[in-house]
Amino acid sequence: MQRHEGGNIDSNVVHPAELIVYSLLSNDLDGVYQSINDLRESQALLILMLRKIKNSLKEESQLLYDRSNWKGDNDRLDTLKRRVDSLRTRFWNLKLRSDKLGQRE
Repeated sequence: MQRHEGGNIDSNVVHPAELIVYSLLSNDLDGVYQSINDLRESQALLILMLRKIKNSLKEESQLLYDRSNWKGDNDRLDTLKRRVDSLRTRFWNLKLRSDKLGQRE
């Protein structure tokens, strides 16, 4: 604040030293604000990427561990097992017959 001729103090006048300090600090503060904004932007991008990865893993987990998706495959596997068991039984029966015929000769 500066005094004018009449001794009045003018509150709108800024001292030159204050202007110098403000300009020095504002340059540094602008850099800090810019860095903070850059960090916020990168943080937002990282959060979006993490959400995508989380959703992807969640979908994969549902596919792997949801037993309702396995029902058709399990039914087919059971059918194939029965067929293999039937063929194995038939094979052993044929082998026994073959062995009996071989012993007769």
